[in-house]
Amino acid sequence: MSEEFSWDVRIPLVSNVYVLLDILIVLLVLSLGLAGIVLSFVGFDKVYDVLRVFVIADGFVILLLYSVMGFVFLNRFQLIYHIDSEGVQVRVGEFESSLNRAAWRVSSFVQRYSFTGGRVHSLMNEEHFTPWSSVTRYFYDPKHRVVSLTDDIRPLMRIYCTKDNLDDVLEFVKMKVPEPDE
Repeated sequence: MSEEFSWDVRIPLVSNVYVLLDILIVLLVLSLGLAGIVLSFVGFDKVYDVLRVFVIADGFVILLLYSVMGFVFLNRFQLIYHIDSEGVQVRVGEFESSLNRAAWRVSSFVQRYSFTGGRVHSLMNEEHFTPWSSVTRYFYDPKHRVVSLTDDIRPLMRIYCTKDNLDDVLEFVKMKVPEPDE
């Protein structure tokens, strides 16, 4: 078995269950937190009105995100993986990277006079590395060909595999991540 793998894969966005769950979790947590703050100011007798506003706003955000994923990214997002004895590295493809930079430039222009203005470009996160020492568990989804790497609390990275390399990648992950003690 090879000691390192490199491949690129184009994953679906709109029909990806993991993308959907991530969006819903983030929106739910943010909305509940903001709704709690708003309710503490306006009073808890207006729960229905406040929650209705947040449900409408969340629906608009979801529609906007899915429109961007479908029409701008054409429901595909390229990820480039490299796995070796040190860990897993993932980068976004060239097209996605240029869109990411454009979005951060717009954000940087808007935030130029804020306290984060100069640091925005360092937050582009076009590349992510997860060392094996941080990974305590993995979960395998054969239907979607995804191996999720986690620590004790949260997911660290999802590895999207191709039909050709799925078995090799899964064996390598099994070799690097010990089975958890139940």
